[in-house]
Amino acid sequence: MGHDRIDPEGIADPVDDLYSQVVVSSGEKTIHVAGTTARDSDGLVVGETYAEQIEQTLTNVEASLAAAGADPADVVRQTIYALDCDAFVEEAYPHVVDFYGDDALPASALIGADSLADPDYLLELEVTAVLEE
Repeated sequence: MGHDRIDPEGIADPVDDLYSQVVVSSGEKTIHVAGTTARDSDGLVVGETYAEQIEQTLTNVEASLAAAGADPADVVRQTIYALDCDAFVEEAYPHVVDFYGDDALPASALIGADSLADPDYLLELEVTAVLEE
């Protein structure tokens, strides 16, 4: 099983090649990871910058995926909520690309938010993964 990542002709290329326009997957198991933030195992928010918070958030996402038998390469879609989209792209998106690797970027949406569940959150990330059982 694999995921085919497609950037169709006639549609603008993904901005700075930070995501895949289309991901086609076939599999028997779909994993939905809830909105994940930069809280550590003690419930404390880690970091005051986008770079610091995305590192903890990705660590948490990876743990959630592993608990379901998946890894970052199985992620086909992500939705990112950020208080400042420009700052997120500049400071945090390189960490996201490193997390997935250039050849396994999921389809993605980046949504600007006026606020998140905790005033210390700068971002929140939810993902969907598909794999065979």
